[in-house]
Amino acid sequence: MSFFRSPLYLDLEVLVPLANYHDIEVMTDLEVTQRDKGNRSFGGEAGAAVSIVPGAPSIKFRAGKGNESEVTQTRSVKDHPTDSLNRLVDKLQKDELLTTDLAQAVAKRQLVEVERAWCISQATDVGSLLTGLFAFIARDPSILARKEPPDELFDLMTSPGQAGGAVVLDSAEGDTAEDVRVLTLLDAGGLVGNHGLDDLEGEMAVFGQVEALMSDTQSYSLERFLLSGVSRTFRLSISVNDLLAGFGKLGGRNFTSDDLQIKGPLVVIKGIAIY
Repeated sequence: MSFFRSPLYLDLEVLVPLANYHDIEVMTDLEVTQRDKGNRSFGGEAGAAVSIVPGAPSIKFRAGKGNESEVTQTRSVKDHPTDSLNRLVDKLQKDELLTTDLAQAVAKRQLVEVERAWCISQATDVGSLLTGLFAFIARDPSILARKEPPDELFDLMTSPGQAGGAVVLDSAEGDTAEDVRVLTLLDAGGLVGNHGLDDLEGEMAVFGQVEALMSDTQSYSLERFLLSGVSRTFRLSISVNDLLAGFGKLGGRNFTSDDLQIKGPLVVIKGIAIY
């Protein structure tokens, strides 16, 4: 059964090429230009009917004696994200290319639709805190040598998580073994309309692509994902553990780098849409 999906989150950079790959048509605008050659005559019945948009009324161009008309159509393609999303998911379901049961065989890069109760992972706050700390130190490296941290650092550590940047949604393991734990990786810049991070919590469906599969003996590191805005050279030059251990006590948040290591078994999804 098909139903309309109104997304709260949409990653257009992934959706558009994916829809094109599956031959999903998008809305189009047609500009029609008529150019007359010769003398215009309103007599006579010869002419041609041109339909601008399939199913729409035709425009009839009539030409009399001494009148020649030339019709030029310019096709301008415009992506309509919500419409493309709905048709894409419907097509994937029809072609049996979309997995909804993670208990089935799931492979990396496989397209999935997972409906669960989601919450924003604590790792999101850790990443926001670390990104802020790195940016703070980059502006003033001398604070690493100070015995007392500056007041601005306390403000950073006691403030809510940033509205932008990387976000991790967590779905804890359910009552049965089939309900494996799932993490969904998002960029807050993909939020649609006036939706905020809090709107991503609760029962909803995530459409995305499997990024990683972890067994019960493995763990998935979120450090690179959550600190993607920090220079790799700078990130490697400072111990994340030392930062969190030292500043975490001051800010009342007992974070460690272990909070960025999520133990398996779990499935990690790169989110394309949430509805």
